[in-house]
Amino acid sequence: MHSEPKVQAAPDRSADRCGSEGLLLGGRLCEHCTLADTLARLLDDGTGRVAPELLPLVKILLEMDRPKSRLIWLRNPNVVRLLQGLATGNIALSHDRLHQEAPWRTVAHLRDLLMDSGVLPRVDRQLLLYQRWLTERLGTIEAPEHRQLLRHFATWHRTRRLRTKAEKGPLGRSQTNHTKQEVTQAGAFLAWLAGRGRAIGQCQQADIDAWHTESLATRRPSQSFLR
Repeated sequence: MHSEPKVQAAPDRSADRCGSEGLLLGGRLCEHCTLADTLARLLDDGTGRVAPELLPLVKILLEMDRPKSRLIWLRNPNVVRLLQGLATGNIALSHDRLHQEAPWRTVAHLRDLLMDSGVLPRVDRQLLLYQRWLTERLGTIEAPEHRQLLRHFATWHRTRRLRTKAEKGPLGRSQTNHTKQEVTQAGAFLAWLAGRGRAIGQCQQADIDAWHTESLATRRPSQSFLR
């Protein structure tokens, strides 16, 4: 007689905590429960609980589809550093403070999540990216007096103008790109003028004419700074 083949029981795919069926991770937890635990650990404010002001961020991350992609994101050392810094207060929960952090792409994505969850007030994305660019651009200017002039021009003239436009509707990339060109060409003019042995207070009409004569199309964006 031939013995009947033994039927093997299907592996248990039920999560220990929530009872859901599917892919289980370490400790027999589903992806969603693993994500919840990871967020609780990263956003602990030092009291064994999630920082209260970041609870809306936890909620929106848990409600998103594909928890596995969130888990992969949370393995990024820069994401870990930023989240832990926000939770413990080492990084102030504000646009201005996040503006100082790097890398900018990681910060931009986290900032979007913080705005989507209502943790931070919504600010125009193109304006935020421009401000990030401006910080990096000013950091490349070696001459202190040039850096101060450009910061004043960019902050009180160009950035203010962008903010006013952003209040009326979303900024387009072309608008911030034009402002970047204005700041870039203003810096180029200051360096060019210094090469002629002149400071900005010594600039004469002949210098301005010579500057535009060399390449009018490229240097036209500097006119707002010169005015």
